[in-house]
Amino acid sequence: MKQQFDKNMLAMELVDFKSDIDSNQEFSYDTMHLFCSPLFLEAMKLLYDKNIQTMSCGSGKERGILPGITCNYLMLSDENKEIAKDMLISPHEFRIGAAIKDNTTFSEFEEKLLKIVQLFKQQ
Repeated sequence: MKQQFDKNMLAMELVDFKSDIDSNQEFSYDTMHLFCSPLFLEAMKLLYDKNIQTMSCGSGKERGILPGITCNYLMLSDENKEIAKDMLISPHEFRIGAAIKDNTTFSEFEEKLLKIVQLFKQQ
């Protein structure tokens, strides 16, 4: 059963949330909520619908990058590569991210990510 989260919760409280995942669980549209924080779920679904390969999501602290979603740059269409070129974090990865302040809410952070994801085209 999916856990419900209040959209007024502080984003910092949820940035690294993950469900307990069975190691045999397959990643799919229907199981996506098990693999990522609810902060990233709607953006991840939209990327999935646009056929953009996601690689990870989270706070980014371990790599010194913004909280957000890391995607495969090499698998993008030329049109989407042009959109992502300023988001590159390595030659093969780009990050859709946004800063989280102490008072940033779940809905504010989610809105920032969705605005960025909506720039990308279906491929």
